[in-house]
Amino acid sequence: MAAANPPAGSMPGALAPALPRTGWLGLEYKWLVLIAMLPGFTVFLLDVTIVNVALARLGSVFDVNYATVQWVITGYSLASGMATPMASYMEQRFTMKRVWVTALAVFTASSALCGLAPAFWVLVVGRIIQGFAGGMMLPMAISTLFQVFPPNQRGQAMGFFAIPMVAGPALGPTIGGYIVTNWDWRLVFFVNLPIGIAAVTLGWLALHPGRPRFGMKFDTLGAVLSSLGFGLTLFGLSRVDNDGWGAFTVRGLISMGLISLVLFIFHELRQREPLLDMRLFARWQFLIANVVGWVSTIALFGAEFLLPLYLQNLRGLSAVDTGLMLMPQGLSVAIAGPIAGRMVDRIGARWVSMFGFALLALNTWQMSQITLTTSFDTLKWLLVIRGLALGCTMQPTQLSAMAVVPPQLRTNASSVNNAMRNVFQSFGVALLSTVVTTATVVHTVQLSWQVRADTMQGQALPQLSAMLQQTDGLSGAVANVAAMATMLQLIGQQAAVLAFGDAYRITFYAAVIAFFLASMLPGKIKTDPSAMAGGH
Repeated sequence: MAAANPPAGSMPGALAPALPRTGWLGLEYKWLVLIAMLPGFTVFLLDVTIVNVALARLGSVFDVNYATVQWVITGYSLASGMATPMASYMEQRFTMKRVWVTALAVFTASSALCGLAPAFWVLVVGRIIQGFAGGMMLPMAISTLFQVFPPNQRGQAMGFFAIPMVAGPALGPTIGGYIVTNWDWRLVFFVNLPIGIAAVTLGWLALHPGRPRFGMKFDTLGAVLSSLGFGLTLFGLSRVDNDGWGAFTVRGLISMGLISLVLFIFHELRQREPLLDMRLFARWQFLIANVVGWVSTIALFGAEFLLPLYLQNLRGLSAVDTGLMLMPQGLSVAIAGPIAGRMVDRIGARWVSMFGFALLALNTWQMSQITLTTSFDTLKWLLVIRGLALGCTMQPTQLSAMAVVPPQLRTNASSVNNAMRNVFQSFGVALLSTVVTTATVVHTVQLSWQVRADTMQGQALPQLSAMLQQTDGLSGAVANVAAMATMLQLIGQQAAVLAFGDAYRITFYAAVIAFFLASMLPGKIKTDPSAMAGGH
């Protein structure tokens, strides 16, 4: 578990009582913690994507339009983003074990509420509760692993922990699509129950109880400003796809969110016990590792929503088949993550990250060249390579950042890291979604200009009309209209493929930038002496 917190009146940097070396069933405590936390972490990440494929069914069942049913996703994301900054206070005040087990129990119970929802508003409330509970889990999980694993094994531990971060998005659409296609939509939420119950039981039995820190002052104004800042910014970015960057609502929400974040930062710098300690950015290694992480988030996750759209909208795959197509990437990460983590322990984050970003840049450039006829076998190999790159880039920056953080600030630092990554991930998705939409229109116009009498496309039009007259028995006028409609459909598909290529090229440049920024990371991870306490 995370380091027990000092009692009221003790020095902030005082060391907590030593954690046990062995735990339940005689396993080494550090491995027991990893085993206990993985199911809870996995069910949270799986739930992020498993519901996405059920939106159309939910809209039909509850008779709500597309914009309204999106609140099933939006409410979850906003609550998660608003809860993350509070994880450090909750852990110190009530102990990691109590908060972790309680959050998992609430997450599991709210999953049941969503599955039993008699009305749409009940479903949204259940999703908001799910998001709030889940938002506290990730920062505490990362902090806990840093506490129980010694510096020379943290990379390996984080490598294992990276597996559900990719397995969730890969398996979610597959499981969700299969459930929605073949069974009742309520099972999308009920599937969380057995995993959640098992995770609660493991956490209760395995984790060290810790010791609460009494007398802590809750930073109420900081909580309000962080909720407004992260909530409004994330909500504004989530509206970009529907309203566009120029919409008053989008600009207003993002502007108010960023203003709130600036006020939050200034407020936190003046607090003795801040909700999020922004002074951590005064540590160069923490700062540069976070900057690399922010850029890489756009390169990594901003592009992850592109391929499912390509496979389903342009290649005609179902949600289930799309999930199966994405599975090799998850399996590749499962292999590469622990190996890369072990390499970070031995040679440092710089070289592993640079290799990963170089591989990612090459892979992303190849992804930008896919067409309507690219074979699925080729795509699977590209995804395997992408999984290797993900395994080498997801955790090293976080390891570098956390290595210089004192034990009592680890959850705080992890909350800062994850809250900002959420913002940059949402920004990446919004940016690339806009690029795809805008570029599709531009390419459609450009391709349409090429349909002239002196071009191959223009010459193909009367040939297609003649074929329709011969094969389908259409009249000349009707065949001409049908041929034009077919040509416009082909142009639209080709324009969309070119637009996806444009979006992937943007993430290619982000990967290149991340590669050069990664050269500034430490070779062998430099650990602050005050940050080494607590590991076994």
